[in-house]
Amino acid sequence: MKHQIDFLELLQIDYEKYPVIAVVGGGGKTSLIYRLTDELIDKGKRVIITTTTHMAGESELPFARGGDAVRVKELLDKERYVIAAEYEEDTGKYASLTEEKLEELRELCDVMLVEADGAKHHPVKVPEKWEPVIPRCADIVISVIGLDCLGQPISQSAYRMERTSEFLRKSLEAPITEEDIVKIATSICGLFKDVEERVYRVYLNKSDILREKEPAEHIVEELERKNTVAAYGSLLEE
Repeated sequence: MKHQIDFLELLQIDYEKYPVIAVVGGGGKTSLIYRLTDELIDKGKRVIITTTTHMAGESELPFARGGDAVRVKELLDKERYVIAAEYEEDTGKYASLTEEKLEELRELCDVMLVEADGAKHHPVKVPEKWEPVIPRCADIVISVIGLDCLGQPISQSAYRMERTSEFLRKSLEAPITEEDIVKIATSICGLFKDVEERVYRVYLNKSDILREKEPAEHIVEELERKNTVAAYGSLLEE
């Protein structure tokens, strides 16, 4: 499927050099992963989608339970992409594979996209000690933050709201500001946690809900001043 905006270009993702991409942060991770998958398929790439946490199950999509290598190869040949994960019958969600299995599957595709965090659809979060779950093989980490958190109380917009409140040193009813987003995106206690020497990108989602684009532009400028490549946009089709 052709799209008006190329998110690989928007986020300056060199998928040839850095083919394992982990996505962390707030709501919109899964949508971004599927969008990147579409773009990569359009470029002739074979893509594996997986998770180190959980993803919503999609019964109509090509799926290799447990990351079975034979099934993965079969579906890559047929569909150009496959979801390789465990499956939890009680929750209807895809679940994580082992690090060893991810390393094995990495050799079967051109690009691997990994959902490596959870937020239960909240636009922003500050991770707990055990989060995110970035696989060892990851080359790039993309943090997703929903701009619909701007001006909203921490208690309503943040996943791990107590952790976010503590991190920002604000009350639960304090609104989230542009400066808060920059801090969350760049701190090693925020979404930069466990990125280490990997390539890092920040995607500000849901810019379509803003009356004016200045807040998004200001956040991107501030992130760039901190040597962080960032972009804003909307994953909704125009």
